[in-house]
Amino acid sequence: MDDIQYDRGQKVKMQLDQIVNTLNGMDVSLSLVWLWTWDLIRDKYDQYSKDDLYSDLTITEGTTLDTIWDKLWSQVPASFTLEYGAEYIDEAITDWMLDNGFLTVLDDDGWLNEDEDLVDLTAEDELAMSEGLVNLDEIP
Repeated sequence: MDDIQYDRGQKVKMQLDQIVNTLNGMDVSLSLVWLWTWDLIRDKYDQYSKDDLYSDLTITEGTTLDTIWDKLWSQVPASFTLEYGAEYIDEAITDWMLDNGFLTVLDDDGWLNEDEDLVDLTAEDELAMSEGLVNLDEIP
């Protein structure tokens, strides 16, 4: 390892030590879960506040990070845990934001229409559709 990499590693270690000390000094239990949760909420807020043609979600008009924080602080969901991994907490936060009206689902393409029958596609059907060989209405 060269001197530049060593110095960089030492700087990162010092920064992590500062974060750990800050987390340990917080007046909450499971401070790492709080950090992870708030980071994911802020990320979702930033991501879904932008006009993204490919996103199915958007931040509800008038929602602020302060509004979200107030709800989170007053009523912490038990499902916010790192016990089951990153994907679980990410999904739990998205569901919580939807349930509390902070996120809105955009139903532009009708994918939420519950009146339509769901089609269980096989891998072969999906491949054929992706290659343009067959349409969804042609699959039994």
